[in-house]
This record gives sequence, C-alpha cells and structure tokens, in this order.
Amino acid sequence: MSNPEFKERYFNPDADLPYGVHPDEVAEAIKEWYDLYNGINDFLHSEGHHSIENLLRANNALSDFVGDILTDNLAEASPKLIKNQKQDGFPDILPVENEEYEAKDYRVHHGDEGIETKCSQQNGGWQAHNNESAWFVIFRYASIDRDVPPEEMDDVEIIQVLSAKLEEEDWNHSGRSNDSRRTITSSIIANGMDKLRSNPIYQKPEAITGRAEPKQRYREMQAQFDPVFAEEHPEYVTEQSSLDV
Repeated sequence: MSNPEFKERYFNPDADLPYGVHPDEVAEAIKEWYDLYNGINDFLHSEGHHSIENLLRANNALSDFVGDILTDNLAEASPKLIKNQKQDGFPDILPVENEEYEAKDYRVHHGDEGIETKCSQQNGGWQAHNNESAWFVIFRYASIDRDVPPEEMDDVEIIQVLSAKLEEEDWNHSGRSNDSRRTITSSIIANGMDKLRSNPIYQKPEAITGRAEPKQRYREMQAQFDPVFAEEHPEYVTEQSSLDV
C-alpha cells in the first residue's frame, strides 16, 4: 500500500491569506503532516499494529489529532505566525507582528486578529462556540469508513484546505433552553461557506461541493490551478483558466 502524499496539481499558489502568509507555507504544513503521519504508520505496521486512524476511534479524536498537527505545522512554517500559547485560546494562530499579543507573550484568551483552524471529514456545517469574526483555515480529510476491518481502512488523505475572513453574520447561532445540556454552537451558513469554497488553497476536484451555480464557479476556479482537471474538463476552462494552465 502506497502512502498518501501532497499533490502539486491540487495546490493553488494564488490563494488569498492574511498577515503576509504565503500559500507555500500551507503546502509545507501539509507535507510535514504527511511526513509525520506516514512515519507513525510505518512504525506501527512494523510492530504489528494497525494504522493511527484505527487506534483513534473515539469521537473527534482523529480530527483533533490531525487538526492539532496541521495547526502546529502552519504556525512553524510561516515566520509571520506563532501558535497561540494559551490552551484553547482564540484564535489558534496569531500574527507575530502584533504588539498587544507580544506584550502577552502570545497567550491570548480571545483576540481580534489571527487565524482559527478547523479540521473535519465533513464537507460543510463547520461549527464554533460563537459567531466569530476572524480568518479561518479549514483542513478537510477524506471520510474514513470505520465499519470495515482495520486493514481495509482508508488512509488520512488531505483533500481540501479552504480559507476566508468570516464575519459574525456568516454564522447561525444555536442557543439552548435552560434545562438543556447541549453544547452551544454556531454553524457557518451559506454565505460563509461560499467565501471559504471560493478560496481553495489545496483541493481535489472530488472535494468540490455546493449548489449548481456556485459549484460551476468552484470548478472553473479549479481549472485555473489544476492542469489535469482543466484538460479533462474543458467545459470549465474560462479565458482566465486557459492563460494559467
């Protein structure tokens, strides 16, 4: 079985990111994830164990693990960023060039500047605890079927990385009744999802989703940076795409 790896054709070097962060630094974060992931699994297999995705079966355990590693990798890959030194602080990653944050040794409970990260198998419906105004980077990996035998379980493959500046109106807040124990959450609504899907940093064509008109637009964007997709689907090649591929 071959190990999953970063594919250049899925990388969009023209994606928009804040604070002077370059898409190449996101690419480096993904590559570093694969180096770690493949190394862990090679060791586990050599010792007669199953892959890491089989060991992390608890709810959200795998997403948390993958997301934490990618967040650390991105903070380390960019000289413009540093990880929030406060556990569970918001946002996850902070701009280095911020005097207020520097004075706090980058231990920020809730800041107005920075990048919050999310990691999920889901193609949408990503949540936070509140309606947040911040830059977000969403790491998405391919869905893993946990009902198959461990040796048949798919690898953790990064299939989509999206980014956008979301505002409070891009969320729908769900409260709870006085006698409810349900966690209070906010979910990204259609406008926020369109912002994210309109700015892919890394994307397999199969990961593109959305309603008819936006989906057409997302595929035209894919053709601008994915030459294989453009060749296989000339119907999505626009004048701008033909100049880029």
